[in-house]
Amino acid sequence: MISKIGNRRAFSLIEMLIVLAIMAMIMGISLPFTSGFGKGLKIKTTARAIIGMIRIARSNAATLRKNYSVVFDVKKGQYWIEDGSGQIYEKKYPLPSSIKFEVESDENIDPITFENDKVTFNSSGLIEGTGGSVTITDKLGGSSRTISAAGATENITIN
Repeated sequence: MISKIGNRRAFSLIEMLIVLAIMAMIMGISLPFTSGFGKGLKIKTTARAIIGMIRIARSNAATLRKNYSVVFDVKKGQYWIEDGSGQIYEKKYPLPSSIKFEVESDENIDPITFENDKVTFNSSGLIEGTGGSVTITDKLGGSSRTISAAGATENITIN
């Protein structure tokens, strides 16, 4: 009910409290649905960045007709692209603070199955060797992702 005070109209205190109570109930109901929204976002973003780096190396190898590799440094938590002579293509990229090159279930398993901890593309853009995988684990989120590159199919996937 809108009360009239002189020439102005206003809501009563009870009406305002009812509206605030309804808004609080809606927020209370929606909070559990939105709280998990960002969970796992950091590891997904990191996995996509690594895939992007692998695709850049493959593209450079095919375009510039020389070997390019994506190198993974497990101890320092970094990855980068280098050419066949060992020159770094751009810069070294660090993993986010809570993410490590590590297999979630067992820290003793090697998280990089590529030969010499790098995936190398030859001058025609094909993976040298049989391929392999990189596993990253988010220590805070408790989830992991494995990026695989198959040598025969040249397919890059995230599991």
